Amino acid sequence: MMVRHMGCDVLQAHDGELGVQKALSENPDLIIMDIGMPNMNGMEALSCLRESAVTKSTPIVVYTAWVGENYREAALKSGAHEFITKPISFEELQRVLLRYLPSPSDAADVQ
Repeated sequence: MMVRHMGCDVLQAHDGELGVQKALSENPDLIIMDIGMPNMNGMEALSCLRESAVTKSTPIVVYTAWVGENYREAALKSGAHEFITKPISFEELQRVLLRYLPSPSDAADVQ
């Protein structure tokens, strides 16, 4: 809801496998994903997305309740651009997303 409030189009997936499929078919401007997802966890999804020519350079923000340097380090090492933990304020989320989107109104897709 916060991302939509910024004026971005949003694609959603309720598990990692579907998220990877949607990202590969829709080629979003930015991907926001959790670590803890069914069918394919966030680390596996991140690896798949980085192996694909379609999403190899797509900014990925990991937004998760999984705290700890082990998760942060692994996600960043695997190609995530940012690692932020839940909960987050609207203002902070907006600051993070604006690092990767030229303008919320110009963004085609945020997943």
